[in-house]
Amino acid sequence: MPNGYEASSEAMTRAQIRLADAADDPAAEAKKVAPTEIVALDFGRVHQEGFGKYKAGIDEIGAGLTGLSNALVNLGGGIGTAGGKYTTQEANAGATANQAGGNR
Repeated sequence: MPNGYEASSEAMTRAQIRLADAADDPAAEAKKVAPTEIVALDFGRVHQEGFGKYKAGIDEIGAGLTGLSNALVNLGGGIGTAGGKYTTQEANAGATANQAGGNR
């Protein structure tokens, strides 16, 4: 049975790095998708009126991929910041314990 929640600054740092790496994939794909290189003429004379909806959809997909990348980077940054705070808190608690125990 687990002993409850445990925080590991090392695990948080690893998570931050993995999230930053994962954020590269959707950002790279977004650049391949949007803006589209297709133009209304490519839809043919009869179907050109459908191009606006196509382009809007492609732009939304690109924006979604970029948004996902940004969210992953922000999440990783928050986890990294929290890990740094845990490290600082652990060091302060250790110093306080050493002082209380007379181990200066």
